Amino acid sequence: MPQYVDEKVSVLNPFPGLRPFKIEESHLFFGREGQSDEVLLKLSKNRFVGVIGPSGSGKSSFIYCGVLPILYGGFLTDASPNWEVVVTRPGAGPIDNLAESLLKSNPEYLEAEVEEQKIKRTIFSTLLRSSSLGLVEAVEQSRRSGDVNYLILVDQFEELFRFKDSTDPNSVNETLAFVNLLMEAVNYPDSPIYVAITMRSDFIGDCAQFPELTRKINDSHYLIPQLTRDQKRRAIEGPVAVGGATITPRLVQQLLNDLGDNPDQLPILQHALMRTWSYWSHYRDYEEESLDLKHYEAIGTMSEALSMHANEAYDELTESQKHICEILFKAITEKRGENFGIRRPTRLNEIAAIADCSEEEVAEVIEKFREPGRSLLTPAHGTPLSSKSMVDISHESLMRIWVRLKNWVDDEADAVQMYLRLAEAAAMYQVGKAGLWRPPDLQLALNWLAKHKPTLVWGQRYNPAFERTMIFLEYSRKEFETEQRIRELEQKRKLQRARITALVFGTLTVIALLFLVYAFIQKAEAEDQFNRAEAEKIRAEENEKAAILARDLAEDRRKEADDARKAAEDAKTAEEQQRLKAEENERIAREQEAEAQKQRLRAQQNEKTALDNEKLAKENEEKANIARADATSKRYVAQAKAMALQSITLTSDPQLEALLAQHAYTFNTTHKGYAFDTDIYNGLYFALKNKLDAAGKPDPHPLIKSYKGHDAGAARALVTHGKDEHIYSGGSDGRIIRWTPTQGEWRSEMLTKRTNYQVYSMDISPDETKLVTAGLFTLDEQNNYIELYELSNMKAEPKKITGFKNSIEDVHFTPDGKGIYARDNGGLSIKLADFNTAKEVIKPPVKINAISLSDDGKKLAGAGDNGTLYIWDVTNNYTVTEVRNLGRHLTALTWHPKDNLIIVGNEAGLLRIVQNGILVRNLPGHDGPIEEIKYNHSATFFASASKDRSVRIWKTNELNQPPIRLLDHSDWVWSLTFSPDDEQIMVGLQSSSQSVRAGTILNEESIRAYPTKISSMANILCGEFIKRNMTPDEWGIYVGADLDFEKTCPNISEGNK
Repeated sequence: MPQYVDEKVSVLNPFPGLRPFKIEESHLFFGREGQSDEVLLKLSKNRFVGVIGPSGSGKSSFIYCGVLPILYGGFLTDASPNWEVVVTRPGAGPIDNLAESLLKSNPEYLEAEVEEQKIKRTIFSTLLRSSSLGLVEAVEQSRRSGDVNYLILVDQFEELFRFKDSTDPNSVNETLAFVNLLMEAVNYPDSPIYVAITMRSDFIGDCAQFPELTRKINDSHYLIPQLTRDQKRRAIEGPVAVGGATITPRLVQQLLNDLGDNPDQLPILQHALMRTWSYWSHYRDYEEESLDLKHYEAIGTMSEALSMHANEAYDELTESQKHICEILFKAITEKRGENFGIRRPTRLNEIAAIADCSEEEVAEVIEKFREPGRSLLTPAHGTPLSSKSMVDISHESLMRIWVRLKNWVDDEADAVQMYLRLAEAAAMYQVGKAGLWRPPDLQLALNWLAKHKPTLVWGQRYNPAFERTMIFLEYSRKEFETEQRIRELEQKRKLQRARITALVFGTLTVIALLFLVYAFIQKAEAEDQFNRAEAEKIRAEENEKAAILARDLAEDRRKEADDARKAAEDAKTAEEQQRLKAEENERIAREQEAEAQKQRLRAQQNEKTALDNEKLAKENEEKANIARADATSKRYVAQAKAMALQSITLTSDPQLEALLAQHAYTFNTTHKGYAFDTDIYNGLYFALKNKLDAAGKPDPHPLIKSYKGHDAGAARALVTHGKDEHIYSGGSDGRIIRWTPTQGEWRSEMLTKRTNYQVYSMDISPDETKLVTAGLFTLDEQNNYIELYELSNMKAEPKKITGFKNSIEDVHFTPDGKGIYARDNGGLSIKLADFNTAKEVIKPPVKINAISLSDDGKKLAGAGDNGTLYIWDVTNNYTVTEVRNLGRHLTALTWHPKDNLIIVGNEAGLLRIVQNGILVRNLPGHDGPIEEIKYNHSATFFASASKDRSVRIWKTNELNQPPIRLLDHSDWVWSLTFSPDDEQIMVGLQSSSQSVRAGTILNEESIRAYPTKISSMANILCGEFIKRNMTPDEWGIYVGADLDFEKTCPNISEGNK
């Protein structure tokens, strides 16, 4: 039987989990009865057999529990009934491993001293390498009886190809020598040696490079068949019966359905059964209770059990151990191709070197994952760990199922790809075929260096030239920084030139103004000449009139005298001369005025040119000032984030913690950083949380307070009542609690406690007069119901609406308040209920994990377990639109209150935004399954809750910015809602997993309140909590001596410290 017993009850667990069955567990091995005969027949006839099958098909278990017991029983009639089985795995040193396996079959070796064992291993390894008959000779030396046959069982034969380094001649020769040893031993006349191998079928092509091995496999192989449904049923029910328990038919049926036809799911099935048995043995209601669906669902079903189990182990680690854990799993796994993950067993001392820690620290992490009942890592529990121990995952399925490990594997693959690119560039640069790196490649490489902090041992696993690569990267960085400094100097010189140019043009402007004054003077003189000419013209005209008068007078007196006529003619001639002279003066005045106009226009043009040049110089200076101010602002914003992160670590000094958090907010706000920044938020949040009262005891501010209310661990549902400003919560304990805001805090009032009824979901009618609750009636799950309350009289008995079975995990009122949509039967049916009965309106093609109704009630969306979003048209007989490939196992969704937009969350923690049936955006969300998504009342932001113990809040119109991450939770986050004024977000929590595991049901914190506005926290710190400002020394340490000292809270006087 497996070597662990449940802590609370003495019930042996008959399921091994991920690891293969052992030979001593053959009485627990069911499903492959009768298949061993063909393998033994081939082994007897050919002295060789290859058991081949896909990953997870049970090859090793079949050999250990199907073939070997018959072999030991003496049923192989053509050979001696006495058998010695030598089990080996090739690993990185197949011949050395074979030598050690041969020696371990000898009791004298096991009892020998360590030094003597080392000598014997060296002798046997040398003997095996001495010739192709080395295995025959080694067996002869260790053979204790003449009638004993040896079966060399090479388990995981594909390791021979996985660990072979084609670029290393020694590795290639070792592989060839190992294969020759096996083949020569089988072909040697009268040899007592038989060989059996187990190998994954996807490596069968690698055997073609060894002709003799290929011939043997063609002549004698057994392709392990897929289990039929009846055989799978026996594999489930058989061990349960041997363990002295019973299992319900519906659980067996559910397991078979979840298992499907995929052969690599068998280890996942064994693990799920092991976890189900363990949960059942801890929490069964009475001694004779059968294993049932509720126990299976409690451990997360086959889809989540392994991931949850691994997360349990991970969550028990300290922060430093979690870092080692990540490096450990990255070291023993590898990504090949797009989605092809393989195991990469690694020695413990090598992992310690990669993680830059001690071997003891690595061993402590490994122990967490190989504790009794876990067996997620090998060597198995009980096997002592040493520096040379090969650490490996128990099965490849862990890489496919554990979401966190999948992310690690992808992250490691990206890191390796970047390192290999760098190494190749460094090699090309060394021979003069490439240049140094520049942005953006350089920046990506520097980000990679800062994030992953690669070590020499890590780098040499992928490319031996680690030092050259790092020198290349460092030289690229220094050269780029030198270029940047040169550019900055050049920019300064350009700015200086711009200032000189502005000065020159300013001088020219003054000169132009002088010319303008001169032009005005010339114009004034021209106007004076013009005025004199006008005066002469007037006198000429007056003379002309006098001449005419004189002519008339002369005409009258013509007869009087000739002298008078001659005098008149002379006067007329003089008059003509005066007129001509006046016209000449007028012409000269006009020419002078035109010249003055030219001078004026030239002066104005010079003035305009000077002003344009001055304006350009000012614009350049303004641009330089803006760039300088922008750089300064970015420096302050970056410093603000650094201070916020520092503040979180200073829990021993709450005042200094609050000062750093508050000043980080001030820097970020003053210099226009992102107002919704998560680091600024968490700095202020933890400063308020770590506040102490006058006696020095914890006294968190009411704005971020935690509240007790629900037993049995979970506040599964939260809804907000807008009119009366209440919040209602429902939990697994059957309680319904009303929360009322009173003097800044939320006061609880338990309205009802339903016996044998667990509340999973709630909704309030559109007119806010009714409350509907749904969940699970634990006494009769096949006759489940929902309950309808009148909010005006919650103490009255609710109305039961029947017609449901199994768990009901989503309820939504229709917009008219006369109907209720419910996700029934664990997501296999969607029903519409009036206030009396319910009828099925949708039979979905797959399990639906969440539903959401649009605000107008015309569309109903469902999150499919197959990664498809289903949108049913309520107005058109529920015709469906499908949006596929949104990620494995969709788990939560919500409609935008106004837009035709849906946000969908999946098991991997990713968020997808679908609009009008089209995927329009992906958001990197959580590290675990998303449980709930909700918009606030104004739809300005939305929040997502996850089993990764976090809540994230996104600004609706700033999705390019990272969300605020609320990480201060001890366990899963089930539900959330916003306060009526949107000032707080209320979060429903799973109770501490430690309490549940210990079997203690406590009234622990089940609701936690968070502010949604950063400014509200900042206002509290300076107003109520902070009692002093930073000292100059503190400013220099935590802010920077190059930044001018400022008071964090100007309202605090210097004496008040």
